[in-house]
Amino acid sequence: MYSNLEQIQSGSFSTVYKAWCSTLNKYVALKVIPKQKYTETGIMNEFKIMKALGTKHPNICSMIDYYEDDNNYVLVLEYCECGDLYDFLSIVKRQGSISHPALIQLDFIKIVHQLISALEYAHGLGIAHRDIKPENILLTKEGNIKLADWGHATLNRISNDFNIGTDNYRAPETFGCLNGHDTIKCDAWGVGVTLFYLMFGQCPFRNAEIPSNDGDLYDFGKGKHGKTAKCANFQQFLIDPYGFIYRYFLEPIVCIHQGRPYTAGDGKPSLYVWQDMVNIYQIFYVCRIIVDNLATIDADDRSLSRSLVLFDKVWNYNSNFNQGITAQDIKEFNADGDNNNNRTMDNASSMKSNMANASMERKQIIGKSS
Repeated sequence: MYSNLEQIQSGSFSTVYKAWCSTLNKYVALKVIPKQKYTETGIMNEFKIMKALGTKHPNICSMIDYYEDDNNYVLVLEYCECGDLYDFLSIVKRQGSISHPALIQLDFIKIVHQLISALEYAHGLGIAHRDIKPENILLTKEGNIKLADWGHATLNRISNDFNIGTDNYRAPETFGCLNGHDTIKCDAWGVGVTLFYLMFGQCPFRNAEIPSNDGDLYDFGKGKHGKTAKCANFQQFLIDPYGFIYRYFLEPIVCIHQGRPYTAGDGKPSLYVWQDMVNIYQIFYVCRIIVDNLATIDADDRSLSRSLVLFDKVWNYNSNFNQGITAQDIKEFNADGDNNNNRTMDNASSMKSNMANASMERKQIIGKSS
């Protein structure tokens, strides 16, 4: 039934093969999980999640079949020809340089729409993914994405699991929280950090852990996160999120564009640009939306749906951004109806002053690469 197996990915718990399915007359992906590495409870949970997700959503990698033998559990999944976004961006990076970034001939906003659509569909079924990252976002030859690898997913809205997911993309509360954490709100954090990676080719932090004192778990309500982070970058983000994002991601781009050296610590200029996001103001507002609505410490402030509304608003203003935005543009953009998003450009003083010093008004950060 399955032939011409070709290994395409290997992880701690499973190996994924491309295989020809003679019954369906197409390629599929076989996720082979050795029984000695995975409990029956674990595989049944993943099977139950995949069954609940079904095959209806176009941006979720569907399960086609399931079987097991004496040694392995095997999930038969949709095959995506272009691999995952992490590997895709690794290839793109090798094609670009600091002075001539590669052009990604895909629309960033389309990727955002499809990722959030997939997650909101899962969340509507009560399913949280819990491992959002570029490696788990597959790309088809048509340029669409499919959210994959639901092995860490859960039907529990509140969880006390503190070792689930990938450290670079995990929300702060998943490292320890007094009353458990909201798994759906944690997915929103993962989306925020993933979008930073898709935009700039690197994660902002190694992890978002804030060590507890004397083994006490800590709360993450408003005003209760005045502690020292384990990761130096995340500590800077806690102190001044706008300033850190500017220094780490935006300053290198601005400095390269202006032909002057930059001092951004571990931050590096991105080696590529998305074809629909080449204006510095557009990039700035996308970063602001992520900080305010996704990668924000207070989980109650995270919202996928509100973020998507604001992203669309940025793209709708794109023609104005390309010509140089006006004070009225900023006023209208900041006058969004949701009061939870009123931490605007005027309140983001450090980021605003850095942008002003960059003297980038009415200029595009880069054009399309040759």
